[in-house]
Amino acid sequence: MSAKTTTRYDQTMLRVMNREEARNWHASRGQRRAWTAAHVVLTAATPLAFPLAGDNGGLLLGLVIPLVLLWCVCTGVLNSTTRGLLELRARALDERQLAERGEVFTVAHRVQLSLTLAAIGGLGLAHLLSDGGVPAAAAVLALFGLGLTHWLLPLWTAALRAEDEPADDEVEAAPSA
Repeated sequence: MSAKTTTRYDQTMLRVMNREEARNWHASRGQRRAWTAAHVVLTAATPLAFPLAGDNGGLLLGLVIPLVLLWCVCTGVLNSTTRGLLELRARALDERQLAERGEVFTVAHRVQLSLTLAAIGGLGLAHLLSDGGVPAAAAVLALFGLGLTHWLLPLWTAALRAEDEPADDEVEAAPSA
């Protein structure tokens, strides 16, 4: 990575995405899975707060604000897990990271295709089994869910595929004589 090809913004984002303060939050595969699962749950729970709150605006704010704040923390941890693999510009990544980014997008798009086909099949089956067709609300929810997964599946995939950080050497180098 040459300083001539990266901008000050690229360098700042590279530093932000590679900070060490939160490394112990996602050091193990189990922790990364837990953060990813929490992110998936928060992503699903936030839109569900709207019908749950109904016409009560105070309840809606009381539900949505904490969910969004927790979602933002989870997103930050997942971005830290991947060291900004999906957030950094291509010119700030090395060849290995670019290849890894391509693999992440390939896997995520294959999973997304499967989800899209399952949703189409489910809506088609619901249409066949119902007398009046599929309710518009079900179709809208399916499209909204597919949109969310299309947006976030690469991040979830990258976090789940991330390798453990190498352990620091505890053996000090012998002094040279």
